[in-house]
Amino acid sequence: MNALTEVTPPARTYRGETADARRQQRRVKLLEAALDCFASHGIARTTMRDICSQARLTDRYFYEAFRNTGDAYEAVYAWQKDLLLARILSAMADAPPTLIEQARSGLSAFYAFLREDPRRAHVLLIDGVNPCSQASNECVRQALGEYIPVIQAAALRIYPRIKRDFNVEMMARGLLGMAVQVGSVWARDGFEQPLQELLDHNLYAWRGLDQWVEDMIAAKKDAIQQPA
Repeated sequence: MNALTEVTPPARTYRGETADARRQQRRVKLLEAALDCFASHGIARTTMRDICSQARLTDRYFYEAFRNTGDAYEAVYAWQKDLLLARILSAMADAPPTLIEQARSGLSAFYAFLREDPRRAHVLLIDGVNPCSQASNECVRQALGEYIPVIQAAALRIYPRIKRDFNVEMMARGLLGMAVQVGSVWARDGFEQPLQELLDHNLYAWRGLDQWVEDMIAAKKDAIQQPA
């Protein structure tokens, strides 16, 4: 072997695991613990000590992963939001290409995701729409920004003749805001209302939108066909 060739030393291991692997395992434990604590106490009342106690790790390891509890909340929110978005996209990909069926599939996936683990509703919705929490409001604002392109892309697929200056983003934000508020109330009530009833009430607005867009397209078509 050439004496000048650099040889990367093997990663040091402890009980067969590298330091990076152990660090990642601790971070996962802290995320799970933080999810528990935020759901139980709320973001404003959760402390670093609460999370460490729940994870059975020292504060040294907390600060290895997060700067503070706000940072931990953002990480938990991003983790759950990414899981939710993947679930919604998968459901919509398997649904028929109509507005109502796309909305039904996406909303069903959204609400089922929350009901599967009630902790998610506290982090994503109840704390997420807390007017007193700047950190949670910023997380929601960023999350909505990721959902908007999904709805825009679906709208253009379903309505290829829609006017290009139609403000899909404004429409999407209104419908998403309704879904979030309905889900927040549903979670606070212990998910008592059947999921199908929840979907039906949400879909009233989507059906109205569907008719409005169809009327707009028909009016545009009639205007083009009328003689000058």
